[in-house]
Amino acid sequence: MVLGSLLTVWAALFASGAVAEPEFDRGRALYENHCEECHESWAHTRDGSRVNTIEDLRRWTRAWSMHSKLDWSDDEINDVADYLNREYYHLTDKP
Repeated sequence: MVLGSLLTVWAALFASGAVAEPEFDRGRALYENHCEECHESWAHTRDGSRVNTIEDLRRWTRAWSMHSKLDWSDDEINDVADYLNREYYHLTDKP
């Protein structure tokens, strides 16, 4: 009886949006599965970075995708670059 009541409450909260399912981040998943082995956080936070704009970040992501023979689509490259920007770079490309 108690378990049934708890399940009913949980279902109502979930349906109302109060309990949200975690959002899948494809950029993060691609990075963690294909890049993180060689590119730990220091690779994105070191002095002398050649990434100064979001477009630079996309170009480097594309270059490493090709170098690693990942054959990522433009959407996958953008997702990884966007993830890296949110996590490490915080670029806005505003003058």
